[in-house]
Amino acid sequence: MNEILQKLNKRFDEKYDFLKLYEVLFDKNSNLCTFTFLFPFSHQDLEAQERKEIELFIKETFSLNCNIKVKFKKSFLDEVLIRREIDQFFKSEKKSLAPYIFNENISISSSNYDIAIQIKINQDVLAMIDEQELKSQLTRCLNEKFIANFSIEILENQDSLPDEIDAPDLQPLSSKKVERYDVEVLKKIVGGEITPKPEYIKNNTKPKLSVILFGQISNIVKKTFTIKKGKRAGQEKALYSFSLDDGKKIECVYFCSKTNEKVMDSLESNMSVLCVGDLNYGINGNLTYYVRKMSWAHKKEVQQPVAEVVYDHKQVVFPEKIEITSQAFLFDDNVSYNDTVRGKTVVVFDIETTGLDSENDEITEIGAVKVVDGTITERFASFVKPTVPIPKEVQELTHITNEMVKDAPSINEVIYDFNNFCADCVLCGHNVIGFDFKFIKKAAEKAGLYFKNQIIDTLVLARSSSLRLANYKLGTIVSALGLTLEGAHRAYNDAFATAQVLLELCKIKK
Repeated sequence: MNEILQKLNKRFDEKYDFLKLYEVLFDKNSNLCTFTFLFPFSHQDLEAQERKEIELFIKETFSLNCNIKVKFKKSFLDEVLIRREIDQFFKSEKKSLAPYIFNENISISSSNYDIAIQIKINQDVLAMIDEQELKSQLTRCLNEKFIANFSIEILENQDSLPDEIDAPDLQPLSSKKVERYDVEVLKKIVGGEITPKPEYIKNNTKPKLSVILFGQISNIVKKTFTIKKGKRAGQEKALYSFSLDDGKKIECVYFCSKTNEKVMDSLESNMSVLCVGDLNYGINGNLTYYVRKMSWAHKKEVQQPVAEVVYDHKQVVFPEKIEITSQAFLFDDNVSYNDTVRGKTVVVFDIETTGLDSENDEITEIGAVKVVDGTITERFASFVKPTVPIPKEVQELTHITNEMVKDAPSINEVIYDFNNFCADCVLCGHNVIGFDFKFIKKAAEKAGLYFKNQIIDTLVLARSSSLRLANYKLGTIVSALGLTLEGAHRAYNDAFATAQVLLELCKIKK
């Protein structure tokens, strides 16, 4: 477009140097090309002869096989119009910044054709953008729409948001019913309490405030950046990015306060979390979930109504009583526990499998102990015969061979007895949500059973405790707590050790 103006001014000896070419539009239906020129609001209107002169120049210069129309409009430096163009610029060119640009944070002052614009942006957002690039792009945009000299300044919003926003989980009113499902919150990670019933990620395709989502996290990346301006200039702040997956993935961002870095550093892939946050376009232009609150949680499965069936099942696994005297090294009359354990019956279990994929691999052993009000009272242990051979590398890890399971009952038989053993109990395990329960749930469904028990995960408890470990594997936690684990990677041994961990983590210190 600048080339058209250059030719025009060269042809008429700078006679029309006050003009600016605003836009060129071609209407295919009417075969019409429209050239629109701007001229300053203080300039007198062009005379009919001048308009005709410019129109003739356009037709002669550009051999267009269409009708040509030339329009002229005044460039009014009205503040409302300038604000409108700034708003449109962010909505169309800078979608990731648009939610953070508020009208009250934009100030415009003018002196003839000199327009000074100040835009205040939240410190967290300001730290992530290239200010010079933003100013250059916005100036270019405004110069295309107005005849003026623009100067743009980007400032930090001194009324910036706090490190942690504990806003209410309010959902905007909508005439459309939002599809939700049930989850159970296990423990808070960051932020306040979250009212459950998240939405499905697949149903959220546009920006939206205060959205509750649930899923497994993966691809966790921690970044640090330096605050550039304001009272905290020079300080470092952490930002965590990760994916949240409930069958459909969405990219997430969490701006983290210093006090929350430890618990955020403890997050690992495949953990299930419930979040509250805002959906907005991210820096890359994609829809991004800006998290404010996060809790460990697991999904409540909906039990489908089924006709009553009488199963002819013969018991194959017989739980054994554990004498309290054999646990003298574990318990003391003066020991008390918190509400996670106190007054409850908890079945702590572990499984061994042919592999890590719950959809294709199978259970080879189930081991469990029953903890009643802080005391281990029973044990449940059984090999399970899989329908496929146990891989060599798995045999080396678990020391469970094909010979050992060849005469064992099938999972369809064992799962009935395990279901009875767990009746009306809380289930517990180490990484039970991310691994063990997936296998148990699948086996139960095939047998027509359903585990509707509350679940405690000692991995979650350990990560949110005062323990600061290089990793949170069961063996590492056992050693850190001064406990013992003999015969690791055998279901009963791991279950017994996990029960010790549960009790130690839930112990009320005196």
